[in-house]
Amino acid sequence: MIRFKQFHDPKLSIWQSAVDEVAAAVGGARAITGRPDIPHPMSAEAVAYGNQVQSGLSVQAATAAHPATEGLLRTAGFCSLTGLKLAKSLILCNESDTENYKDELAKFGDCDPLYAEAAAKYAEYFVAQQKQIPYIVYKNLGDFVIDGPQKLPAKATVAVVGDWGTGQYAAKSVLKQIAGKHPDVVIHLGDIYYAGTQFEVTHYFVQIWKQILNLGDKLDRIPTFTLAGNHDMYSGGVPYYQLIKQLGQPASYFCLRNANWQFVAMDTGYHDHNPAGGGEGATYLRETEVTWLADKVKNAGGRRTILLSHHQLFTAFDSIDGNEINMRLFPQVSPLLPDVSLWLWGHEHNFVMYDAYKGLARSCCMGHGAFPVGQDEVPARPKYPDVPLRKNSDGSDIRLGVTDGLYNHGYAIIELNGASGSVSYYQDSDEDTPMYTQSLT
Repeated sequence: MIRFKQFHDPKLSIWQSAVDEVAAAVGGARAITGRPDIPHPMSAEAVAYGNQVQSGLSVQAATAAHPATEGLLRTAGFCSLTGLKLAKSLILCNESDTENYKDELAKFGDCDPLYAEAAAKYAEYFVAQQKQIPYIVYKNLGDFVIDGPQKLPAKATVAVVGDWGTGQYAAKSVLKQIAGKHPDVVIHLGDIYYAGTQFEVTHYFVQIWKQILNLGDKLDRIPTFTLAGNHDMYSGGVPYYQLIKQLGQPASYFCLRNANWQFVAMDTGYHDHNPAGGGEGATYLRETEVTWLADKVKNAGGRRTILLSHHQLFTAFDSIDGNEINMRLFPQVSPLLPDVSLWLWGHEHNFVMYDAYKGLARSCCMGHGAFPVGQDEVPARPKYPDVPLRKNSDGSDIRLGVTDGLYNHGYAIIELNGASGSVSYYQDSDEDTPMYTQSLT
């Protein structure tokens, strides 16, 4: 069975969004309740096509390597290729090619008629993606600061979850566990899959987020926030910015604080969005945001700082443009790291706690919020062993458990009480006992 999967190539993600949206319409009300764990055949074909493109193999070569998927790959190869050619002709307003590709799809009996609709949807999203992302630049350095006990009480429970926007059962289950801990604030570290379209934002984020967290009609019963992930920007970012407006979030970066603590969120998604660039390379902050960020950390007024971002600063198990450290982001933030108590990020679909490194006392990769990851997809040993991992008291690695061949999902609960604070990391297999708890003071 082909399960939910994303690709870092924005063009493939937009194609997945287009296919998934038209396939969802067939099921009518099913999209309102989330994305199914067993994908529609067209969505499965889109994943198969993405696997084929990512491998660099032809349809024939990929079929030879995986004979069990022969029929699916051949269908995915022809239908997706022809659908994308049709989309290109629509973008270029080439009426002759448009009719030819429609005829090709119709003549190949294994292609669902909805591929023509998916092509039109892809063209719509691709064109939207080429427009300027509606990033918001502050007018004064004091902008985007959210202050006061109504937003962040002196004694507060703050839940943080990353890469949560799949719309699947696992996402709902994790959010129900978070809701059961009665948080005062909930923060999502970004990524609504596949490409942050309005359909996905509505059906795979807002409806579930609102219902399970009991946010009320205005989505304001408790403060909730969502950061800008790369997938949130793939369709142009407009749905994301409409979403944060609904949530009452002032921008894609912000500072939530009380008298003793501040959560400073960054926008690392802006520079990881362009289909023309293929989604590769190390992301970084806009220079205006670097200035804003430095002001918040260096002028914290005695507050301790918790940084939040979608992308990782460094990694032990993955790679950032061929390095263990983001060589573009690090120079922007390195002067601030000694003043940071904790940095939480997502993007990499893993749970990794880090010891002190490069001036940063504590950090954790939390990209395990809901995305399905197979046991064989994460290496047993770090790719970069010099990046220090936090260990259990017995010296063993802190690793997620496995259920039915997939790594467990999870989230963090930060408890603040005046000037003291702690963070506990939970996996969804045990909502009562954290995997690890550490003091932040």
